Order: sequence, then C-alpha cells, then structure tokens
Amino acid sequence: LPCRIDSLEPLADDVLEVVLRTPPTSRLEYLAGQYVDMIGKDGVRRSYSIANAPREDGKITLQIRKVIQGKMSQYWFEEAQTNDLLRMEGPLGTFCLRKSNAKQLILLATGTGIAPVKAILEQLEASLVANTYNRISLYWGGRTERDIYWRPVFESLPLTFIPVLSRRPTWQGRKGYIQQA
Repeated sequence: LPCRIDSLEPLADDVLEVVLRTPPTSRLEYLAGQYVDMIGKDGVRRSYSIANAPREDGKITLQIRKVIQGKMSQYWFEEAQTNDLLRMEGPLGTFCLRKSNAKQLILLATGTGIAPVKAILEQLEASLVANTYNRISLYWGGRTERDIYWRPVFESLPLTFIPVLSRRPTWQGRKGYIQQA
C-alpha cells in the first residue's frame, strides 16, 4: 500500500512519531494492536506497531525508536521529510482485543511497545458500549523518566496507569521490571 508521511514529531531523544496518510481510495483496514511492515530503500523491511485505533481520516501513527546504525533509523531520523512516498504492507499480527466477559484488563508494555496498547485504549474509549471492563491497569516499563514519553488520558475509561522504572533508585514510583510490578 502506498502512503505519504503526513508529519514527523520527536517524542523523546530516541523516539519519533510518524503519521502516515494513505490514498482515500485504499485505506488500511486493521484492528487496534496490529502492525505494519514499512518497506525502505533496497527493500529493507521493518515492522512497526500502529499506535492509533482506526480513524475516520485513515491516518496511521507509528512510534519509532532509533537503533544505532540501523538502516531504517537512518532514514527516519536523518532523511525523512513530510510528503515522502513510502510503501507499507499490512495489517499484520494477531495482537488485539477479543470479545470477552472479563471485568479486568491488565496491559504490560516497555519502550515503544506502548504503541499497540495505546491503540487498544483508543479503541476502548471510542466504543464504550463494547467495553466490559470495570478496571484497566496499564504497566509501562522504562529505564528512566525520559522513557515514559506519553501519558495516557482516557477520561471515560477506568484506567490506572503505573509507570515502572528499572534504573532510577531515587524514583518514587514502582521500580524494577514490569513483570515484577
């Protein structure tokens, strides 16, 4: 599927938010939580989780972490420009919410792994009728405060956000790794 870069915004020193737009006649149909493969120069492929629930305008948001000496990182962080024409393949993956009678949802993520979780929370907020959860807990792990580059604000969801840092002994919140927290 062809797409163009709509915007580029740094979220942290090593994380870039990329918003893509697709042609109005060929929008990507996907479930919140899925990912796409972006195809770069010379056919280099990298997988990125979609960081938003499906939108009316068809735009797709990616959160991309910089990888030292990474071919695609070089493009995203040094060369990418608004309106660049790219190719993507997708949707891919099976990470998504399924119908359930569960009353509690626990979500775990580290780093840019928060992207598909963000999309799922957006989906839940958009379809409150289908939301059966009376409690949602989100644990997001990072090394330092800078790694927690997004704050979930979903007023209509019963959401508790728990950031967990592994390398900050003076941190007043949860410490260690998310699976321990």
